[in-house]
Amino acid sequence: MLGAETSGADGHDRPKVMVVEDDPDIRKILELFLTEKAFRVKSAESASQALEMLAEEPIDLILSDVRMPNMSGLDLLRHLKERDPEIQLVLMSAYSSVKDAVEAIRLGAADYVEKPIDFRRLERVLQTVLEKRHLQHRTRILEQRLQGCVTFEGMVARSQQMLSVFAFIERLARYPTTALVTGESGTGKELVARALHELSPLRDRQLVICNCTTLAPTLLESELFGHTRGAFTGADRDRKGLFEAAHGGTIFLDEIGELPVGVQVKLLRVLENREIKRIGSPDPIRIDLRVVAATNRDLAAMVQAGTFRDDLYYRLNVGAIFLSPLRSRIDDIEPLTHHFVRIFREKLGRNVTGPAPSVLDIFARYPWPGNVRELANVIERAMVVSKGSTILPENLPPHLFETRPVTVGDAPLMPDLSLEAAEREQILRALQASGGKRVEAARRLGLSRRTLYRKLDRYGIA
Repeated sequence: MLGAETSGADGHDRPKVMVVEDDPDIRKILELFLTEKAFRVKSAESASQALEMLAEEPIDLILSDVRMPNMSGLDLLRHLKERDPEIQLVLMSAYSSVKDAVEAIRLGAADYVEKPIDFRRLERVLQTVLEKRHLQHRTRILEQRLQGCVTFEGMVARSQQMLSVFAFIERLARYPTTALVTGESGTGKELVARALHELSPLRDRQLVICNCTTLAPTLLESELFGHTRGAFTGADRDRKGLFEAAHGGTIFLDEIGELPVGVQVKLLRVLENREIKRIGSPDPIRIDLRVVAATNRDLAAMVQAGTFRDDLYYRLNVGAIFLSPLRSRIDDIEPLTHHFVRIFREKLGRNVTGPAPSVLDIFARYPWPGNVRELANVIERAMVVSKGSTILPENLPPHLFETRPVTVGDAPLMPDLSLEAAEREQILRALQASGGKRVEAARRLGLSRRTLYRKLDRYGIA
């Protein structure tokens, strides 16, 4: 089925197509056809309406008529390529001519189909356009990986997952649409929110951050929406809320899964009507801002359980960004490690050049439940206790040597149960327990110093 290769369980990662057609009958037929082919479909009856809708959120592909009143499909194409060069546009016309086709391709159209529409040809054209777009995206990622790690708005990565996220952030930032960033704690959701703001047209305006877990529910509502004097005990003056403070800019709502249902209702009104009411005031206040939300909770499951509003979830999830846990993107561990070494070398004034190879081996085996944040904390601690210019296994905290179950997807990843792996683990534990003193470690292991040195060399332990 067309587009099925990108469809997800909730449909939010299926290709998004906009139909621009002034004939209502043709527009409806195209909507039905594209929906049947697993696309998310939006439609507009004119090019001007399409431009208004396209200013709100990114679209993957546009299927537009050429001859329309006021603004033609070619004029629409010119406007789109200035705004978002990645948008793919296929033009339709009942007045087929070589001249129109050449002009369309010259302006950047992906292809051109004739009316009356041959739906088998249209399906092939759309499939080809999307495949070409996907290949271009993959090629760009591969080129970045060949260049080594990529630093993007304070984030560092080498894995394909994160390079794809970087590319989507860069595109999504151009639009004022809401965004929902999901992932485990410590994966960098606030950094994504900052990147969306810094790369947007609102970069010169304020970014306001609210952690929804730090305040009691009664205080959270006042913090977000503000209050008037006398609205409740202790309200001795009018006070702006964070939404008003963020007017014209971006507000980042961290841990939005913790919002009480009553506050969820009011947030939905903000997103739909762009207005708020201070507590104690009947008068609405107009605001214009971008909302970026984040959570480590499964909001789809919360919707099913009735603890999170479905209408708010779908309104937030227009621009969905998922951050994979660190254990599922091992390629990122080494560049992140060197990134944090550079940061803490300057912060701590320590002349530490980096980790020993054996440390990177330990990092690769550890499941990182605290993700990137935990990696940063481990490296800072190791650099504090390190006595030389290299981070050694004995500089690492003990919990990194504990055996923990690790899963890949839903399947458990079997640990290395060989005798060599067990012996290496015991040596690392002994070094940790003895504070890096090798003579003491040999005594704990019941080995001679010469035997321990031989095993250290054998297992690549610096």
